[in-house]
Amino acid sequence: MDIEEGKQAGTAPSVQYVLRSIRFFVVGEQGETGDSDGVDGDDKEDFDLFFIMNGTGQGKCYLQRPGRPFSIEQQVINCSYYRICFTTIGDGEVSSLLPDKHELSCAPFAKAMELLDELYGLDGATDELELFQRFVKFQELLLFLFHQNASATEDKGMDIEHHRVELSIRHIHEYYRELLTVEDLASLAGIDRWKYTRLFKEITGQVPLQYLNEVRISQAKKWLASADDRLLDIALNAGFNNEYYFSRRFKQTVGISPGQYRRSRKGELRVVAPYLEDFLVALDMQPIAQYRHEKWGKQDYLGLNHIPTFDENSGNFDELSCYKPDLILLVDRYEKQQYSQCRRISNTCILREPTTNWRTLLRTVADYFGRMELAENAIANYAFKARNASHTLNKLMKDETVAFLRISADQIIQYTEEAQGFVSTVLYGDAGLRSHAAVGITSELNKPGMFNLSVEELSALNADHLFITFDKWHSQAEGKERALLEQPEWRDLPAVRNNRVYEVDFLTWMNNGVISNGKKIDDILRSLA
Repeated sequence: MDIEEGKQAGTAPSVQYVLRSIRFFVVGEQGETGDSDGVDGDDKEDFDLFFIMNGTGQGKCYLQRPGRPFSIEQQVINCSYYRICFTTIGDGEVSSLLPDKHELSCAPFAKAMELLDELYGLDGATDELELFQRFVKFQELLLFLFHQNASATEDKGMDIEHHRVELSIRHIHEYYRELLTVEDLASLAGIDRWKYTRLFKEITGQVPLQYLNEVRISQAKKWLASADDRLLDIALNAGFNNEYYFSRRFKQTVGISPGQYRRSRKGELRVVAPYLEDFLVALDMQPIAQYRHEKWGKQDYLGLNHIPTFDENSGNFDELSCYKPDLILLVDRYEKQQYSQCRRISNTCILREPTTNWRTLLRTVADYFGRMELAENAIANYAFKARNASHTLNKLMKDETVAFLRISADQIIQYTEEAQGFVSTVLYGDAGLRSHAAVGITSELNKPGMFNLSVEELSALNADHLFITFDKWHSQAEGKERALLEQPEWRDLPAVRNNRVYEVDFLTWMNNGVISNGKKIDDILRSLA
């Protein structure tokens, strides 16, 4: 090995960080936060990270080092939070990258939430690839925190300036009611305005006034949800000069007016949210009209039989005007003309989040209506259900394989574990089942993990178990999509011969809400356990 190679080899860290457990505690659940042995393998030599997901400490992160007296009971009371337990291995001392403080900078917190959700979704991983993915995701989370809290690798003066900016951020949270300007905050921090704004954005992801307005609006949302005070009084108490400016900023930030937000908390807001009804029901709300598709029908699994329907597939949203909605909530998949139709009818909000990440989408919808606690409870309850199901199935299924087929009159689509869609994330991700290898060619939809199968290619589909659903989209006659079941190629499949074929509801499985995913878990257990 030459000198240069020796230098490169020496860059590997002498200390490694190993995840031991990740847990999620909902509001009211008592987690073990003291410096004790804990449970699930936690040890006195372990480190603990606490991420506060909602409540008064939302957005904060705390580090508990082994042997350091520190209690966070007060910080997590009436909050939902993640607790991550990890340890270090290696010959060296703990790296200076690990911040030597209790409260850590964690901005933008949305990035932390995304990483935590992904890491939590890998809890209980068993196969080598998923375990490696879990390891990498934890390192990515630590790297995010190291970047936010770097000290040893930065110039000391820069570290002091960051600390001063953080003190000014605390000042915002304490004195948000007062008149605060960027000049005031920069002066408080003792930093030139141009540099202060840059450092502030590095820490929070926002410029100072944007951050201040969000703090004020966050406080206003609490008062709107808990009291019947006049909007003017709420505006003044939150730090806004007048009711008009407060209402305008509130609507820009939240998506609906303060009055509508207040009514949404009381269940009085008239909402239409096509194909997002699952999220509304999970948040204890009901739409005034519900999605319906000419071929697929409506989402019967939600039990909204008393709610009128409108044909979302028609492309004409003008008919929504007869329902007099206060708000129309849409995912980002429609044409400009349809958005224009909706905006002429009522306030219209477009959710830019990808629908494949249902946890993020549920939190976004919950934030619109001030129902974040309900969202966190729903996420936690689903995680508990999925973990129990995965544990049960892991003991029963052993090496047996599962395939999922979406069958229509003119095509068969197989979903494998690489798919990012609504089926695979539950079947092969949360439930932990083993996917049968693809036997067709890549789907014309050009999406990973989706394959088109011909009838002839079915002979290679020797999965032990088959889940199937029927898509009526291409059916020119009633029941045409079921013609495959009469084909000899179908009858010869091992799963068919062994009576291991399970039909599931189309719109339940082609949806990605927390309720639909919970019902998928029910279907899987009912079929296999």
